[in-house]
Amino acid sequence: MLSSNGKLILLHKGLNSIPKASKYDLLLSPEFYISKIEKLPVKYSFQAKKLAPSILEDSLPTNNIYEYFVKKDANSWQLFAYSPKEIEEFLKSCCKIDANKIGNIYFADQLKDILVKVPVGVDEKNALTLIDGKATIVPRSMLTSQNYAKFTSKLRPKKAFKFHLASKSSKDSKLDKNSIIVSVLLSLIAIAFIVEGISYKKALKQEEEKTANLLSNNPSLQGKMIRDSIKNKYEKIEKRERSIRELLNKYSQLSSKKSVLEKLNIEGNKLVAQFNVEPNEINHILSIAKTINLKATKLGSNKVQVEGVLK
Repeated sequence: MLSSNGKLILLHKGLNSIPKASKYDLLLSPEFYISKIEKLPVKYSFQAKKLAPSILEDSLPTNNIYEYFVKKDANSWQLFAYSPKEIEEFLKSCCKIDANKIGNIYFADQLKDILVKVPVGVDEKNALTLIDGKATIVPRSMLTSQNYAKFTSKLRPKKAFKFHLASKSSKDSKLDKNSIIVSVLLSLIAIAFIVEGISYKKALKQEEEKTANLLSNNPSLQGKMIRDSIKNKYEKIEKRERSIRELLNKYSQLSSKKSVLEKLNIEGNKLVAQFNVEPNEINHILSIAKTINLKATKLGSNKVQVEGVLK
């Protein structure tokens, strides 16, 4: 369980000041997150979390990067999405609070057991209550209740979620995207060479059968020189396959989150790759390529072509 020792703040759009503290935990009002309750055919939270983006994406603006959390709710799952950047910018503008001071977060929907009994005061004009089973901020004038629970640290929910800094979320998202692209490209390359290898082996087997039939019908051809000649012909094919594998291993040393493989082709006796590289990483890539005996050429501000000779 996450340690919850920061000063608990109810984060809402009307907030304009926060008492000084070394660390803050935030209970997000519905103004800062999206939530849905869904029945999902999964047993574990990590499985539900993988489904959350596709379920919530229609409700989210596309100009932000989001973090997702899930919580079991009876026979369903409650899915949450929030934008770290939105929260950081709001805290900076309203209260001059640095994002590094944010510890854990909670969601207003975690107060359902309290809100079903009594609204929780947000400020002098607004309150937090349940509408259609979901936590909602409404004007106090809309409520019939004259009693309100005061928001204090005693309302801290049991389950806390770690706040993810916007810079970290952006970096992780970019890394994940690059990793997926590299993985897909390498998988396609591997499949292509597996298919090519199978065709070579099939051709080799057919030639071996032809050779065996030829030798059985013509014993005079069984001399060592002719057999060696046939053997050498197909050893060249195996040697080429081995050379391709060796070059692929070298190219993998050039792939990273800052250097993404975009193209890979066999051109005659060369295996030619093209990488999309961050400008400040190009000299490093050129240096690595030279070290592992590859020819690397800068094509533009963020493109590098690498060539390796097939043996």
